[in-house]
Amino acid sequence: MAPSSLLIIFFLLPTSRSSALGGGDGGDDAGEQRGADSSAVSKERRGDQKMQRRLAQNREAARKSRMRKKAYIQQLESSRSKLMHLEQELQRARQQGIFIATGGSGDHGHSIGGNGGTLAFDLEYARWLDEHQRHINDLRVALNTQMSDDELRELVDAVMMHYDQVFRLKSFATKSDVFHVLSGMWMSPAERFFMWLGGFRSSELLKVLASHLEPLTDQQLMGICNLQQSSQQAEDALSQGMEALQQTLGDTLASAAATVVGGGGGADNVTNYMGQMAIAMAKLTTLENFLRQADLLRHQTLQQMHRILTTRQAARALLVISDYFSRLRALSSLWLARPRD
Repeated sequence: MAPSSLLIIFFLLPTSRSSALGGGDGGDDAGEQRGADSSAVSKERRGDQKMQRRLAQNREAARKSRMRKKAYIQQLESSRSKLMHLEQELQRARQQGIFIATGGSGDHGHSIGGNGGTLAFDLEYARWLDEHQRHINDLRVALNTQMSDDELRELVDAVMMHYDQVFRLKSFATKSDVFHVLSGMWMSPAERFFMWLGGFRSSELLKVLASHLEPLTDQQLMGICNLQQSSQQAEDALSQGMEALQQTLGDTLASAAATVVGGGGGADNVTNYMGQMAIAMAKLTTLENFLRQADLLRHQTLQQMHRILTTRQAARALLVISDYFSRLRALSSLWLARPRD
C-alpha cells in the first residue's frame, strides 16, 4: 500500500470514532428531555389536584356560611314571632284587668278579682315557648347539616329536659288555680279547641307522628301501636272519671241549693249548706289529681316515644310535634286577624 494512502486512513480513524461518540451524546440529550417533560406533567397534575382541593374547601366553607346565615335568619324570625305572641298575651292580660305590682313590698303579682299566680304562669309559659323554639331551631339546623349522632343526641336530650320544665310549671299552676289550667287560657284559641284536660291528647299526637317517622322497624311499629293503645285507654279512664266527678259535684251543689231554698234560713239549714259546700270543695281536689294524671300521661308518652325511636327519628318527631302546635298558633293568629264585616 502506498504511504499516502496510509496517511489518509490514519487521519480518518479518529474522526469516525468521534462521530460515533457524538451520536451517543445526542441519545442522552433526548432521554433527559423526555424526563424533564414527564416531571413537568407530574408537577402540573399535582398543582391541579391542589387547586381542586382548594375549590372543594371553598365550596364547603361557602355552604356552611349559607347554613349559618339561614339559621340566624330563622332565629330572628322566630324571635320576632315570639315577641308578637308575648305582646298579644300581655294585651289579653290588660283586657282582663290584670296588672303586675312592682312595689317595694316584695309582692310578685296581683290580679283584680283573681289569682296573681295565673298571670305568672302565663308569662313563664310564654318565656318557655320562646326558649323551646330556640331549641327546635338548633335541632332543625343539626338535622339539615347531618350532624353526628352523639352531637344530635345532646340536642334531643336538651329538648326533652325542656319539656320537663313545662310540666313542672303546669304542676305549680294547677296548685294555684286548677280552673285556669283546665280552661287553657294560656293557649291560643285553636290549641284550646283540641285541648283535653289542660293539654294535648297523647293518642292523637302519636297519630300525627306515625305518618312522619317512616321507615320504622317491626319492633318500633309495635311499640308505637302499643303506646298509642295504652294512651287511649288511660285517656278514656280519665275522661270517665271527669264525667263522674262532674255528676257527683253537680249533685252535691244541687243538694245544697235545695237545702237553702226549701228549709228557710235556720241555723241547721245554714250548717247543712256549709257542709255540702265543704264536700264540694273536697271534690275539687280530685280535679287537681285528674289534671296531674293527664300531664303525667303526656310526659310519659313523650319519654316512651324517645326510648322507642332512634336519635334521628326522635329528632324528627320533636320537630313534627313543634311544627304541629306552631300551625295551630298560626291558625289562631289568622282567625283573630280575619276581617269582620
